[in-house]
Amino acid sequence: MSRTDHAHSIADQRRDPKPFFDLRAGVIWFCLALISAACNRTAEPPVTLAARVSTSMPTITPRIQPSATSPVGFSSVRPVDPSVSAILEEVSSARLVESVNILAALGTRHVLSVQDDPNRGIGAARNWIQAQFESIRESHPEKQIEVWLQPFSYQWRIWEITAQNVILRLPGSDPNAGIYIIGAHYDSIGSDPFNANLPAPGANDNGSGVAGMLEIARIMAGRTPRHTLLFVAFSAEETGRQGSLAFVNDYLRAQRPPLDLKGMINLDMIGGEQGERGAREPRLMRLFSGEPNTSPSRQFARQLWLVVNSYIGDMNVVMQPTEDREGRWGDQQSFTAVGYGAVRFIQGVENPNLQHNQWDTLEAVQEDYLRRATRTVLAGLLVLTESLPAPSGFSLRRDSAGTVSLNWVVVDGAGGYLVLLRTENSILYDQVLTLNGGSVNRLEWDRFDQFQYISMMSVDSAGRAGAASPEIMISRLLSP
Repeated sequence: MSRTDHAHSIADQRRDPKPFFDLRAGVIWFCLALISAACNRTAEPPVTLAARVSTSMPTITPRIQPSATSPVGFSSVRPVDPSVSAILEEVSSARLVESVNILAALGTRHVLSVQDDPNRGIGAARNWIQAQFESIRESHPEKQIEVWLQPFSYQWRIWEITAQNVILRLPGSDPNAGIYIIGAHYDSIGSDPFNANLPAPGANDNGSGVAGMLEIARIMAGRTPRHTLLFVAFSAEETGRQGSLAFVNDYLRAQRPPLDLKGMINLDMIGGEQGERGAREPRLMRLFSGEPNTSPSRQFARQLWLVVNSYIGDMNVVMQPTEDREGRWGDQQSFTAVGYGAVRFIQGVENPNLQHNQWDTLEAVQEDYLRRATRTVLAGLLVLTESLPAPSGFSLRRDSAGTVSLNWVVVDGAGGYLVLLRTENSILYDQVLTLNGGSVNRLEWDRFDQFQYISMMSVDSAGRAGAASPEIMISRLLSP
């Protein structure tokens, strides 16, 4: 997390009610949705093309019900792939805790700490992370997994610093599908940000994020995602996120042809359930994304929220309406600054007394919380990267009677589709419609124009929904 002086951090946290406000808002929205659903059971509009079920898709009932009446042929029950649960069980608490313990035991990972001591400092952390990536690569010799260091230099106050990002590339089965990036910073900082000799174990900030990233990389390396995945351990986040800036500017944007980045996930402080004065939130995570509400980051966050809240029952992911906490920063901002979609996962509450000092030790990390947080992120990445592409070429047309028809191009292998509808100021989808039938490509409904934005997902025959198409303004589609 970003460098902030200790007193200012405490003040920020005490006046920042967002996590609790968003949780209350979620409960209120849930209740209103139930009332709306109960009031709209009659007068269902007709559908021109009957839904044809080509393959039966396993489903679950969502925890948050849609707030508008569904058209005939569609359902409000979300499809899920039962095999995902078994994959999530591969997340190992023992490996997660071991990773955090090893990083914290190095004493400090300050950017000015020693580079050549095998048992202390940022150089030892870099070498250990690189060795973990190399071990993943060696475990899968049949795959073209690549591991490398990205060196970069920058000036911080009076110091000229050379640091390295550590990168693993897992190629996808479809070279045209684009890439996803999962990142976590591995440097730490102490109570005096300019003193590299002070203890800065950084167990939760951000040994927990690095541990989660490594565990997800191990599991995904044993699979065949459609998208290419880049796992990046960033250095120099605590001094101004210079590591992620170097990655974006010197690597990502330097590729020719340009890389098609579908989304970046930043894991920063995902290991603790305890806040100040004994507060605990063992079932809460926050998901930050940058404004405006139509930004690539916010659209990416909505997709992740939909997926994880469909598959994860022991963690409540709450969408936040800002890119990060007030006065703070994270590596995701290096991506959003140049137009990429990027989000930050972070634990639900924080204790600033356990940040940027010698007390951020293994005791600040709760094993069960870290495992569930890692499973949550893995669920989102797994589903979005292994599924079918979104429908393309969809359009809306209004006939003389006022009924609107939605049309789209059928996706090969689809067992169904999700239609995602949102009003202008909603941070989440207001309506998620499920259609069983991969060959269906037309629907008539007279209520599409009650919403302002629409996008779609394809659902494969196993019940797994893929990434969504970019949101489009409904009024633009309906314009002559």
